[in-house]
Amino acid sequence: MKTFWHLVKRFLGSLQQKSVSEQDLLWVAEILSQSEMALWKSMPENDQYHSIEVARRVEESLAEPEQTILAAALLHDVGKVVSKAEIWIRVLATLIGLITSGRQHQRWSKRTGIIGKIGQYLCHSIDGALLLKEVGSDSLVVTWASEHHLPEHQWTINPEIGNLLKSADDD
Repeated sequence: MKTFWHLVKRFLGSLQQKSVSEQDLLWVAEILSQSEMALWKSMPENDQYHSIEVARRVEESLAEPEQTILAAALLHDVGKVVSKAEIWIRVLATLIGLITSGRQHQRWSKRTGIIGKIGQYLCHSIDGALLLKEVGSDSLVVTWASEHHLPEHQWTINPEIGNLLKSADDD
């Protein structure tokens, strides 16, 4: 039930156009490498805004800011750029994703049209990890992009860091 309300909250929030402030943009640029920044800038502005919210919550929870953990927070959803999915496809994909398997998502991601976009959106964690690996991101950043939708017992990163990132994302 928690997942359902989280999704409802996310959907309602996505209906409002959000804009990234110049101050936030400068903050993000201090954290990310140039190639990571180029990836981040390719994200839709609502996704950029969400990633900043997540990273700010992470920053508040850390005794000292840790650039790699903040980069993981900022880039965890970067794979969504592959699908270029509009809001209605994102909603449909999210609902379908609740009742279908990851194997099915991967098969769909290789198709074209709406089914392909749904599959790509649902596989954004895989796509994000590949994009981040290509630009030389730290292994924690790549791994978190890949694992951020997995249950904790499947994480390969430090569970303390994973729980910090997950709780910031699940707001």
